[in-house]
Order: sequence, then structure tokens, then C-alpha cells
Amino acid sequence: MLQTRHFRYFLAVAEELNFHRAAERLNLSQPALWRQIRDLEAEMGTPLLEREPRGISLTRAGAAFLEDCRDILERVENARLRARRIAQGELGTLHIGFNEIAGRRPEMPRFLQAFRRAFPEVSLQLHFLMSQLQVDALRGGSLDAGFLLRPRGERTDFQTLRIGEDDYALALPRDHPLTRREGIRLTDLSDQALILPNPRNNAVIYDRLMTRLRDAGVSARIAQFADNENTIMNLVDAGMGLAFLNLSFRPPEASGVVLRPLADLTMPVDLELVWRGANANPALAHLVELVRVQAEAPAA
Repeated sequence: MLQTRHFRYFLAVAEELNFHRAAERLNLSQPALWRQIRDLEAEMGTPLLEREPRGISLTRAGAAFLEDCRDILERVENARLRARRIAQGELGTLHIGFNEIAGRRPEMPRFLQAFRRAFPEVSLQLHFLMSQLQVDALRGGSLDAGFLLRPRGERTDFQTLRIGEDDYALALPRDHPLTRREGIRLTDLSDQALILPNPRNNAVIYDRLMTRLRDAGVSARIAQFADNENTIMNLVDAGMGLAFLNLSFRPPEASGVVLRPLADLTMPVDLELVWRGANANPALAHLVELVRVQAEAPAA
């Protein structure tokens, strides 16, 4: 059976055209090298070398085999290097999730640019997903890591790296009567139509909002479910109801929507990089460390 060493031994003999020099180059004895070449010719079923009184030369089959031999050894070396680089996380693919809040954070371009500079041969496949859908994808293995929001203090079996924080405010039309009230409270929403997160996609935040409303004695009048922040803003602007949006969201001046804090509502959430501890993708460790360093560095 042909093995890699047979190709290396033949290459040395074919390039040196001298068994003594080839044996020295390979750090083998001449008899051992001779046996290996004889075994190779037997496996090939044809002579590869012409033995002459003054040395050796290649047969026509040997000359053709030499070209293939070089190509095979180059492919083997490339395969070895590629496997090693994949194992070291320098080559491969990372599937990364991010949500709206992460997508608009100024740190995100910095993270991605720094990673691409450091590991240009690791392909970053980005997936826009809400936080809960990212959690499902992480558990299912289709994501390696995700930038998502988690309620502060919520227990998790994932590994996490905190990047930033956020909270919730009330989104309402600019001309709504509540905009003129100092210290809006949850009880002020008793007779208001509300646009809430869809519990199918954002069950944790939906449940927390409903609990806070119930604790305040407010029976929520749900007019619409929506998750995308721009969709929510447009629904509020159209007078469909009031909504809860992250404080970091900045409605455009032309939108007719404003954010107001609620005096008795605080639901802090952390923006985190989240991943499974059992994830075996070697490139993931590089991403986590790079994000850790970048998150701790002062903004330029």
C-alpha cells in the first residue's frame, strides 16, 4: 500500500538521481532507501528508475510519476496546514446572531472589524435574530454565539460576556396628552391601548411587562403585538397605541414619536455576548477574547 513516505523517498531519489545523496538527504541508509523504492515500483507495477553503470535515470513512467508525486506531496502538506489552522481557530466559519439593539450599538462595527483583521480567513456569518430566537438557535447548535439582550439577574446555563446595558421607556405620539405630564406612572396606562412584544418571540420581556402592569393594578388593553422597533415606532406614530421601547432607541425627529421614562418601571437588561460552554468551534475562543478586550478598551 502506498504511503506518504514512498512519495517523499521517490522525490528525493528522482531529484538527486543518486542513491547516496538521496539517502543522506532523507537520513536513511542506502539499503533501506533501495528497499522502499523497490516496494514502490512493485506497487506501481512498472519500473520508475533505470539503473545504469554510472548512476540512475527516470523511466518515462518515472518522469510522469515525479510530476504527480510533487503535486500529491504539496496537497498533503496543504491539507496538514489547513487542518492545523482549523484546529487553532485561524480558519473556518463562525455563525453569529445579533438583534436590533446590538446592531445599532457603536461597538459592533469595532468588534467585527477587529476580528476580521486578526482572523481574515475565518468567515463570519451574521444572522439577524431576536434574543429569544438566538437562544433557541444556540441550543440547537445553528449559532456559535449571539449578541442579545438578557434581563439582568436572569439565570442561564450559557457562558456570557456583558457588553452594555439598557432599560425601557414609554413610546408615545409627540402630541399625546401624557407627554405633558410629569412623572408618568404605570397606572396612567389603564385606559391606553398598548403595543406589546409578541410572547411567541419575546416571552421573557412580555411576561415581565405583564407582571409589572398587573402589580400596578393595570389591566392591559393590548391593541397589537410587534417586535421590530421600527415597526413599533410606526404603529405608535399611527396612533395604534403606546409601547415600551429600549431607552437606547432614538426615534427620528420626523417620526412624531417620543420616549418618556416611567417613574415606577425599571427593567434593566444587559447586552451580552452569549455562547454554549460545550461549543467546540476553535474560532469561538478567539472571538470571545477579542470582544472582551475591545469591550474593555476606551472608545476611540
